[in-house]
Formats: sequence, C-alpha cells, structure tokens
Amino acid sequence: MSLDVARLWNDFPDLLPEPLSRARGATAYRLKLPSFPWGRDFSWAELVLPHGFPDHAVAKIMLSPDAVLRIPHVEYSGALCIEGDPGPGCGYSANDRALLLLLAYQERFLGPWLAGDLDGDFSTEPLNYWYIEVEKARSRADPVRAVWTIDECPPRPQVREGLLLLPSRIVIAGDRDMPITGRTINSLGAARASQQIRVLIADIPLSHPLTPATWPRTASDLDQLLNGRLRPAQRVSFRHPLRQRGGSVHRIVLLRHGTCAFAYLLPGGPATVIELERGKKTYPPRSGPLPLRVHRLDPAWTVGRDQHPEVAHRQTQHVLVLGAGALGSPVVEHLAKAGVGYITLVDGDNLAPANIGRHLLGADAIGQDKADAVARRVNASQPASHVTPIVMNAGKWLDSNTLAGVDLVLDLTGEHDVRWQVEQARRLHPCPLLIGWMEPYVAAAHVCSLMSDTSWLQGTEDLMGKLGAVDWPDDVIRQEPGCSSRFQSYTAAAAAYAVALVAENALKMLDGAVVEPRVVSWVRGQRYLNDQRSDLALRDWAATAATHDGLLIERAFP
Repeated sequence: MSLDVARLWNDFPDLLPEPLSRARGATAYRLKLPSFPWGRDFSWAELVLPHGFPDHAVAKIMLSPDAVLRIPHVEYSGALCIEGDPGPGCGYSANDRALLLLLAYQERFLGPWLAGDLDGDFSTEPLNYWYIEVEKARSRADPVRAVWTIDECPPRPQVREGLLLLPSRIVIAGDRDMPITGRTINSLGAARASQQIRVLIADIPLSHPLTPATWPRTASDLDQLLNGRLRPAQRVSFRHPLRQRGGSVHRIVLLRHGTCAFAYLLPGGPATVIELERGKKTYPPRSGPLPLRVHRLDPAWTVGRDQHPEVAHRQTQHVLVLGAGALGSPVVEHLAKAGVGYITLVDGDNLAPANIGRHLLGADAIGQDKADAVARRVNASQPASHVTPIVMNAGKWLDSNTLAGVDLVLDLTGEHDVRWQVEQARRLHPCPLLIGWMEPYVAAAHVCSLMSDTSWLQGTEDLMGKLGAVDWPDDVIRQEPGCSSRFQSYTAAAAAYAVALVAENALKMLDGAVVEPRVVSWVRGQRYLNDQRSDLALRDWAATAATHDGLLIERAFP
C-alpha cells in the first residue's frame, strides 16, 4: 500500500504535503521548522521516500548541508541517523512507518537538539565525524591518502620518521627497525608499496578525542598546537627537516588518543611523484592542511582490541607448528590473529586438489608447498605475526634441528613417528607440547596439553589410540585411487570444531592458564555417529556425550 499523504498530514501537521522530486527517483516532503534559539538553526528538513518505498526501501529524514558537522547524528549525505522506519516486512502500513519516523525525528532529535541535550554527542563517536571531514576535503589528486599506525599511542610527544608508500600513497607511522613495519609493508604487496619515501611525523598524544569544535582548522591552528606540545629542539627538527634529494619532505601531524587518531598533511611539502613503467604520475602539494584517515594496525588493536593485555606477551612468543594440513593450516591463522609473534610451520607436502575442500588454501594454491603457501597468506594478512615456512617432512626437520627458543610445540600431523621424534627433541630442550588430532568424520577431536616435564610416551606406548572416543572399523580409513595415500572422510564444517579446540587450548598454554597435563575432547553424540554409519558406538569414558549434539570433556592425562 502506497503512502496516503493527506492522512499523514492530518497525523503530523508539520509535514508540508507538496511532493518534491529528488535524485534516483526519490520523493521528498519538507517539514516545518520551529523558531530556533541562536546557533541551533539549519535551513531545512525533509521526509525522503526513496524509490521502492514502501516495499523495498526505508524512509529517512534529510537535513540541509549546513547541518553536517554542526549537528550530531547527521551523516555526510545529510541523512539523520535515527531509528524510525521499521522497514519492509514489519507488518506496518506505509503511513504508519512514515509516522513512526516523523515522531522519532521530533522526539529523539529535534526536541533534544533545541534543548541542548545532544551537545555532548559528538564526543561519543569522534571518528564518524572525522571521516566526514576527511571525505569533504579529499580529492583524487591528494599526495597522501591515509596514515597507518603500527604501534600504540606514545606517552609523550615525539618527532619521528615514517614511510610514504607508493603508489598506494599510504604513510606507515612506524620505525624502520620494528619488525611489524616490514611485515605491514610486505602485506601491501609489491604492487602497492614498490616505492618508499621518507616523511616526518609529529606524533602527539591527546587526553581527549577531538570533535568538530576542537579540530584544528588551519595551518596556524596546527602550528599553535605544535608550539604548545613539542619541545624547542623538536619544533626545530620538525619545521626545518634535513633536505632529501635536494627537496623538502612531507610533514604530518598525528594526533592520537587511546582509541582513535586524527592526522593532517601540512602544506608546503613536495609533490608526490610515482614512477611508472611508462613515465611518471605527479600529485601536486596542497595549499592548506589536508585531514587524513588514520588506521590502527598495532597488535593491541587489531588482535586484542585493547581488551586482551596478554597480546603483548604473545608478541614475544615462538610457536612451532608441525603439520600444515586441514587442522594445522587454519590453526596457524588463528594463532596469528591472536597475536602470536613468531610461528614456524613445518610440512613437506604440497596441496592436492582433494585438499581444497577442507584446507585454509584454495584452488589457486594447488601444487604449491603447503607450508610456504600458508605462510605467504598469513603473513600478507596478519602483520602482527610472522610465519616462517619449512618445506620439509616434520620428522626429518626434527632430526637436524632443536627446540631451543621454542615456547610451545604443536604436533598436528597425526603421525606416530613424528610424535616419537618430538619426544626425543624435548629430552634435549624441555618444552610444552600440544598434540591435536581428529577422529574420522570428526566424531571426536582431542587436545593433549603437556608441560615441559611430562612425556607423551608411556614407555614405548603411544597413547593416541587409547585416548580415542570410538573403536573404529578398519574400513573407515579410505584409500585414494591411484596412489598409496589414505584419508579420513569429514567436512570443513565438522573440522571447525577441532580447529577451535586446538587454537583455544594452544593460547591457554601460551598464556599460562594450563598448569597440569590434561586431555580435552570434543565428542559428538550417538545420533551424529548413526548419521555416519550404523555400527559405531562411544567408548565408556565418552558415553556421557551420547545424548548430546556435542560435549566437551576434560580428563587428567593418564
């Protein structure tokens, strides 16, 4: 049912009933404005019904351009960011939806704005408004596009160097000797960071986030801010930097609060010149300050979101992962995303077409060495971590290397010979060990967490078969056609339970939350077993899981 404007006008007399045409087939109706107190006025407000309303679109309130960045909760387009129209499929008529929006405009925006109750709202979402300011100022010809920070906000103002990466025009605000600087540059790839130019950065901590009322607007405003925050020697080094190749350098003012940051490219810098295969492309210098987006890439933010203090310790830790298969490859990615600083990944196999349905890698990596391809992928996407690939059979690598400097070993190969060789290596260099494996169909997944002084082997006995949840028939392990390879049948969705189990318990070990040897198992219920085959049953220790879809069971290490 379409909108009945006459009835809506009776319900909301401040609506002017004459329709106005707007872009992309939208229709608008102006709203009467009140007598504004001084400084709170805006030129107009409209109820806008986009093309497709009411069946496929929602109504919105638009304010005049002079409201943008003067009034909170107004987007760059002028749209008022309030909930009102519940949208298609809600059971309301078109008139009811429009009326709900108009009442929300009046009660949740206009009244509170006129009373001054919204004055503090700019500080609750400072980056939203800063991004509006950036979008207003940016152009395709800007010599710098954005700033990426890779360390946390400094305690005191400092003048530091950064790197302008071309052709992406991204500034990395980080010291060259920090490992994460190189990782971040590498993550961009050669196509976006083929050229690097030195820039100078005044890195200023803030006690409060900036709002439109407190943003520096001019070069004079920024100069006054720097005069008050930098020491005399810092001011001199920033204002009169050493000449580079006979010319000036870009200077950036970076203003950082704990959770948000703002940046300006100062005027007076050089043009940005990008070397191309056929000639050059030049982006001219700006005549005034250019506001820039700042993206935080420091591990405390990208990994911990400032809520996980253990990330700082994880950044120093080294994990050895044996096996880059369907279990090992996604576990490596989870460890990197959790902030583990150094991962060595050992696997001698390459990726076969049969692997891609349940592996981290896909068809684009068929034929490539698993360890090398996984390392490239994770290093490119997670600069908080560095994965070193070792393309070699895990047992062979253990024969010629030690566990010195390793904080945790993850054996995810499922191979008896590897487990035996890990034990020999641990005798020379005691080290915590996590062994993770899946049973067929992922009917159960297990993690055995061992302290440095606890051996996996009980004399000569390997415990993996003993710790399983099901006695498996011999024919459950399938033979691949045309080769000697054998495999278990399971899906990537089922394997996700095992991946999460291994990754979470590995992090608990790294964080010191595991203090004694234990076995943690995720066991599926009898109904799941019956769905796979009719002759399967849980062992006695796992029988409590029989009536559940899945149950987490923790046991002492035998």
